[in-house]
Amino acid sequence: MAYSRRSFFKLALGCGSVLGLGLLSFHNISSNMNQRAPSGSSEPHEATFYRTISGGKVRCELCFRHCVILPGARGFCGNRLNIGGTLHTLVYGRPCAVQVDPIEKEPQFHVLPGSRILCIGTAGCNFKCIFCHNWEISTRTIEETGYVDLPPEKAVESALENRVAAISFTYNEPTVFYEYMYDTAKLARERGLKTIFHTNASMNEEPLRRLLTHIDAVAVDLKAFTADFYRSTSFSELTPVLETLETIHS
Repeated sequence: MAYSRRSFFKLALGCGSVLGLGLLSFHNISSNMNQRAPSGSSEPHEATFYRTISGGKVRCELCFRHCVILPGARGFCGNRLNIGGTLHTLVYGRPCAVQVDPIEKEPQFHVLPGSRILCIGTAGCNFKCIFCHNWEISTRTIEETGYVDLPPEKAVESALENRVAAISFTYNEPTVFYEYMYDTAKLARERGLKTIFHTNASMNEEPLRRLLTHIDAVAVDLKAFTADFYRSTSFSELTPVLETLETIHS
């Protein structure tokens, strides 16, 4: 059975908010998922926070990895593609995880307690945590997870229709769908919704400060207190996380 956006949210709410895309009941709604490579359905969406360098290469400036990406290649997260010297995001408006949850699952216990929120996530991540509980989407590309077309306008409309209190960007690391998150958060705030950023805290300072102007609450997953742990279990670094915490606090 193919679900419309409206019927999907009604079913999710009626089942106690446990119906999701790519997380809990993927097989129930897979007929509404696009399993093809993300081409043809919409124009490529140019990424932000990158610069061009020699030989058609680009350098992504979004997170601590600063990926140098060759023409036709993708960055570490799998979501940012160099097309002819221009960096594009492959997951703009294409989440593979959409779910209504209690806000406490984020976890947010002091913000809008008892509220329901619309949670959105995509494929990909800039960490490779060996303990990731959302590995089904965080370790895969958009071609492997499939997606639904849910641009910012439709995401906000769905949140308002279902009378949720906020939109949360979560499940995988939202940094890797920055442009989609930014535009959705900006529109959500304009329409009176709260916004939540659930993050591993690896975003660079400039895009982070720009994003925070449209965010009401941040949930940071501080995975450990040693650099060795971050390197061995998340294939990442602790220092950028600590710097991000300072930026958020400021």
